[in-house]
Amino acid sequence: MTQVAIEALLRKKIGLDALTIGSNTITRAVNRRMADCGLTDISIYLTKLQTSATELEELIEAVVIPETWFFRDREPFVFLRHYVVLEWLPKNPGRTLRVLSLPCSTGEEPFSIAIALLDAGLNPRNFSIDAADISKVALKKADRAVYGRNSFRDKNLDFRDRYFTELAGDVYQLNDLVKGKVNFIQGNILDSYFLVNQIPYDVIFCRNVLIYFDEAGRSQTVQLLNLLLKKTGILFLGHSESGQKLPNQFVAVRHSLAFAYRKTDILPQQVQVKEEQININYSRLVRESKHAENRENIRSYKLPSVDSKSSTSYQKYSREGGNSQILSVRAIAPPPDPAKSASADLDRARCAADRGELQEAAKLCETYLSQNRTNADAYVLLGQVYQASGDRQQAEQFFQKATYLKPDHYQALIHLALLKEERGDHVGAAIVRRRIQRMEK
Repeated sequence: MTQVAIEALLRKKIGLDALTIGSNTITRAVNRRMADCGLTDISIYLTKLQTSATELEELIEAVVIPETWFFRDREPFVFLRHYVVLEWLPKNPGRTLRVLSLPCSTGEEPFSIAIALLDAGLNPRNFSIDAADISKVALKKADRAVYGRNSFRDKNLDFRDRYFTELAGDVYQLNDLVKGKVNFIQGNILDSYFLVNQIPYDVIFCRNVLIYFDEAGRSQTVQLLNLLLKKTGILFLGHSESGQKLPNQFVAVRHSLAFAYRKTDILPQQVQVKEEQININYSRLVRESKHAENRENIRSYKLPSVDSKSSTSYQKYSREGGNSQILSVRAIAPPPDPAKSASADLDRARCAADRGELQEAAKLCETYLSQNRTNADAYVLLGQVYQASGDRQQAEQFFQKATYLKPDHYQALIHLALLKEERGDHVGAAIVRRRIQRMEK
């Protein structure tokens, strides 16, 4: 019962759903803290937690394990550059772009945002980044801005050559230009006063945190994000949170694998839109930007070379007429296998889903499944297509079929848990989360 009480305390303080990380993880953290405190009786330790804010903070530090790296899931940063250069800048001459990274962990994400904006050509004077986290230990590391090999997992590391100085043995120091663009803030996202006096942001990154909260914590966080994001602002969520229920003002922007949402300036009761397509006419916007009175927003000094991978993606969108699109769900492609070529129908289905052609994607998926009934990835893709079109009941059935065929299919399980919670099946969602928990041990 004492373990349950400790988990309840963590749930109340930081919204942590113990199922998402596992009771064993919490137990190990408790045992470490008891040893550090010289205690052997867990009941006495619980009393200490209830009476000492400092010890509760220490336990939270032990439970919250940072898992991040530079340009983690690169597409959100690709889209950010497209959005800022081709849409935000022409409409906001002379203004400062305000960005929030929450939670920011040890700093890799907000520094990646700064690098992306610098690579896009934005003048350092014309953007600011706030980055917040509950962990003082993580923020202390972020403030030092010294990183080892584990922080550089992206295949393309050209940015490291431009913005870091190697110290010794795969340890790198971030340069002052990037470091100076991020303001770190310590705080708890579930505190009622958290960021209460902040001016609304143009862009918010809040990735891979909602999945760890209980339902009340997720709801409270979404409300906070809604308040912190200005009208027409962009919200980035994590890939595992693409099924998260958002207020009606938020509409999914179609750009494959970015998982971004635009906040509209229409009141919730006036809008029933499920998704939106941002149609960016590149040639028109380029002409407008040349004549806009916003030259002070663009850096006058030489722009560092853009990394080849992102540059390729940028040119790809330009050639396709400038339609930067984001799906509300991720079209999952299985890991490439040289020995097996993917079905043409399934490949076309993924492409159609990425373009937002949901009916065509569903038709191609069904054609493929009529001859390949045991492919779990195809059922996941079909489930995502139905989820994007608003048919959550049908989507849940296809995710369920995927887990019958492949019980450890992570994406199918994540979507199942979120859909069950959305329709109020908390018991069913908890069972699915336990399966996810066992996989992550």
